Amino acid sequence: MSALFNVLADCWREGHKVALNIFRFLIPILIAVKLLEESGLIPYLAMPMRPLMDLLGLPAELSLAWLPCMFVSIYSGLAVLISLAPQLPDLTVAQMTVFGLMVLIAHGLIIEVRIAGQCGVAMPFQFALRFLSALVAGFILHLLLDGFGLLQGKAAILLAAEPTTTWLAWSLEFLESIAEIYVVVCAVMLLHKALNYFHISEWIGKGLGPVLRLLGISPKAVNIVIIGFTLGILYGSGLLIKDTQEGSLSKRDALCSISLLGISHSLIEDTLLLMLVGGSLWGLLAFRVAFTVVVGAAINYWYPVLEPIAFPRKKENA
Repeated sequence: MSALFNVLADCWREGHKVALNIFRFLIPILIAVKLLEESGLIPYLAMPMRPLMDLLGLPAELSLAWLPCMFVSIYSGLAVLISLAPQLPDLTVAQMTVFGLMVLIAHGLIIEVRIAGQCGVAMPFQFALRFLSALVAGFILHLLLDGFGLLQGKAAILLAAEPTTTWLAWSLEFLESIAEIYVVVCAVMLLHKALNYFHISEWIGKGLGPVLRLLGISPKAVNIVIIGFTLGILYGSGLLIKDTQEGSLSKRDALCSISLLGISHSLIEDTLLLMLVGGSLWGLLAFRVAFTVVVGAAINYWYPVLEPIAFPRKKENA
């Protein structure tokens, strides 16, 4: 019993620390969203993204939730989504799956693109790869779902907020949303512990290993990619950075590995987060993994062409 208590206490401490770091920038963003809502400026701010979001079958206002995801974290974007939800039209499961897929591929880019830089890969290349992959994957999934009439029911956004008319009501809703995010963060920490304890990550890794080798990832890099797929890019990147800087991995391994990890990482926890806002499991996970395999195969095949672009030139000493 004491061991279980210690595990729960560790999860809470880790979740508490992560949540506090998120709230430092999240709370100002939510207040800014409320002020924009009161001023009526949200439709105008979303207007530049409208043509792009129309191609993806999404309301332009959702771009205001994707941008915080892209540059900060998934949690910050989901909190903005919760604030925007009362103003949005009824969203379908298909729409939230497309939105969730784009978020999963392109999020936390400021930190994660810098990780790619530590592996020797050009940061602009990695940023462009993640952003364009999110758009292409979202567009293809939108065509498939709408073309075949799939997932057209109303999305169940479990973290959705209720419309508010006064600042007092909004403040109470705001505190409730913050509390929900706090609980979700701590729950993710607990899930992470469970994945390690029950060796679920290892089982997933055994299934992905042969596929990764077919994509040209050497045996040295397979385990690193599997760690990133299951536990997150931050966990896999530590080993990846170390091995690339020591010269244990080739440039091809570095590029293929960090690119695969960028498009698909933390397959379990992050997928569950986007399911909480109405996304479908098969679109968020199965389609994402299939898309990653295709992109990985393309990068491996076109590596000779991509190498000069993907790796920054070293400045020659004068």
